[in-house]
Amino acid sequence: MLHFILGIDGLPRWMWQQFADSGVMPHSTKLLKTGTLVPMKSALPEVSSAAWASIVTGENSGGHNIFGFTDLLDGSYTLGFTSSRTFRAKPFWAREGAGRSLIMNVPQTYPAQPMNGMLVSGFVALDLKRAVHPPEELPWLESIQYSVDADMSLVEKGKRVFVDELRRVMTARCQALHHHWDRESWQNMMFVFTGTDRLNHYLWEDFEDTTSPFHQTFLDYYHEVDRQIGAILERLNDRTTLTAVSDHGFTRQRMSVNVNCLLAEAGFLRLKNSARPSYIDMLPETKAFAMDPGRIYLHRQGRYPGGTVTGEEAESLIQTLTHFFLDATVNGQPLASEVIRGKDAYSGPFAHRAPDLIVMPGKDIALSGRVNLSSLIEPTVINGKHTYEESTFFVRGENLGQIPSDMKVENVLDVIMPAQQQQLQRAA
Repeated sequence: MLHFILGIDGLPRWMWQQFADSGVMPHSTKLLKTGTLVPMKSALPEVSSAAWASIVTGENSGGHNIFGFTDLLDGSYTLGFTSSRTFRAKPFWAREGAGRSLIMNVPQTYPAQPMNGMLVSGFVALDLKRAVHPPEELPWLESIQYSVDADMSLVEKGKRVFVDELRRVMTARCQALHHHWDRESWQNMMFVFTGTDRLNHYLWEDFEDTTSPFHQTFLDYYHEVDRQIGAILERLNDRTTLTAVSDHGFTRQRMSVNVNCLLAEAGFLRLKNSARPSYIDMLPETKAFAMDPGRIYLHRQGRYPGGTVTGEEAESLIQTLTHFFLDATVNGQPLASEVIRGKDAYSGPFAHRAPDLIVMPGKDIALSGRVNLSSLIEPTVINGKHTYEESTFFVRGENLGQIPSDMKVENVLDVIMPAQQQQLQRAA
């Protein structure tokens, strides 16, 4: 029996329901009546890399080892991008007995790892060549100009050009999905629309402003996504377990705040002079630093080469930083809505690598972890930001597990593949 997982990156549950009700997404109108749609909580923090890793492994970051798009290598100040090689938990398609799987455009799966079936990585992917398994599938994908991501630089040429690029990329990806779908009988399929996230980041202001000349452009893109969803639904029978998920919600962004700049102004972060500052420039007197998007790490002795914060100091410093962030304002706006302790947020064998604190942003504010301290408020053309609340979870099918009342991204596999998840837990 086929499991089909449809990803719609960045689609809030409330917006999908609104677009279904208003006729913007008519195929979704019919779909949502056939199953259960509930809000879902994202990863902590609400970053795509960690959230998609949780969706496909059934673990939180402490179990799969992905806390953000970047991380410092253990025992160093070397910044590296997380990738499929950072995973320390198996995605569902790599588990024993999973069967043949077609996995397309799932973020955090680059470079493509050997698996039983076919995989084309999603973002962040540096080149298509290393994003495809098996490699002999590469020439056909190149022939249709398949892209691992949209050309984000086209934003500078205007919103119309940018949305045209999102449409081009979506068309090629959907062509590839149906082409490979036809080639054999798959046990698992997963396909993710990521242009929705890109659209939301750069045109959210146009969605909210119904007088904007790009308001209809925004709606038209979602109408096209829905048309592609309709083409998928036509191929699925009633026995197919169909799941639709997003990795986080979305809302308006009016300000991007550099958290390291804030820490430096308060004396928690000290850097030596450098033309291009980086984490390696932290001085021993640094007490704490930030990484995207609001992960706070104590400069611990033993964890970092120049770290000086002792275990005895840590608790008092955590309390001080918690109050600092909760009290902080930028241009009169509260910086944080909540500050969460890492030890309360994560569980699993890699929880020791977690941030000490997660700062959840205040209304209209996005948090940045850049080490460049030139400005507290960063210039950006992004006007939409992720939210922890209101990710999307929809499911229809047979032999499903119970949907928790407090649904989270790491619960997806428990609901849609309960038998496999129970086997995995027994094996552990």
